[in-house]
Amino acid sequence: MRKRRIALAVAAVVLVAGVVAGRERPAVELVQERAPRAAAVAGDDIDIDKLHRGESSLPQNDPFSRNGFGGAEAGKPVETKPVAPALPFRYVGQMTADGITEVFVMRGEELISVAEGQKLGDYRVDKVGESSIAFTYLPLKTKQRLDRE
Repeated sequence: MRKRRIALAVAAVVLVAGVVAGRERPAVELVQERAPRAAAVAGDDIDIDKLHRGESSLPQNDPFSRNGFGGAEAGKPVETKPVAPALPFRYVGQMTADGITEVFVMRGEELISVAEGQKLGDYRVDKVGESSIAFTYLPLKTKQRLDRE
């Protein structure tokens, strides 16, 4: 048992000494030793100095410039008006029963019967005509038309 403890203590001391000795060598010496070999491999026909890029005093482009985004003139921002999204409705058809005509549109997978003045989410049905249905996109008060074909 005592021999085992002595062996472990000696192994620990050797391990610590190896780690400390490894840290005493600077890594720069290893790099300097390899550098002449690389130059020797390059040969006479390759000019290694061409591989080094020179320092530029000015940036090639300025990603933060005001006129770099295609519309601003003299630093004035371009104002764009919001646009209503495309109508989410598709005309399906109409049905007349007992003198009452119903017009149907699809929104995704949902079949909807529309009438003038009806609100459908962000849209209001303004007019159901013979050739088209007029909608208003309420957030922007934009008029849109769906052709009945």
